[in-house]
Amino acid sequence: MAKLDYYFDYACPWCYLGTKTVRELAAEGVEVTYHVWKMPSNVTPPPKPEGYYEAGKARLKELKEEMGMPLVTPIQKETVPALIATKVADKLGAAASYVEAVFHAHWGEQKDISNQETLVQLAKQIGLDEATFRSELAKAEAVQAYNKDLEQAAQLEISTIPSYRNGGKQLLIHHFNDMPTLDTLRELARKTE
Repeated sequence: MAKLDYYFDYACPWCYLGTKTVRELAAEGVEVTYHVWKMPSNVTPPPKPEGYYEAGKARLKELKEEMGMPLVTPIQKETVPALIATKVADKLGAAASYVEAVFHAHWGEQKDISNQETLVQLAKQIGLDEATFRSELAKAEAVQAYNKDLEQAAQLEISTIPSYRNGGKQLLIHHFNDMPTLDTLRELARKTE
């Protein structure tokens, strides 16, 4: 079976747009595993070329229209609570739906995804039991699962997002011009020996 590991953070608009392509792959039968990621505090990201942010904004506007996805400036930047909640949704078998719901809330509706009540209501919205989700979110295991993703990403030298991996093959996106097409990700997801 074709597989794809997807590394993302809700703070990244390219991850938000990239999730649509990942969903299309999943609809084709690719087994997608969602991994949360955060830039380590002791790492300084490489500098972007001059004009990168202005060009990025223009490209985001184009993609928003091409893909038919709402894209507004989020009201906050703290995403760790949402990333931890994502690991709970993953444990409950609803990672894909939850990732989609949180990205839409953050980038499409300007909801505060650092707020626990918002995160619980998003879980309820996708059909998860509210009491179970709350209970799992309160457990230390949720933070441990988040930390495990970060540790594995560090071991695999995932240094940017969105990033895609299958076995020993990986695609790390350092520039928005390198965002992969559906065909590129199909090829990456193909069964490895």
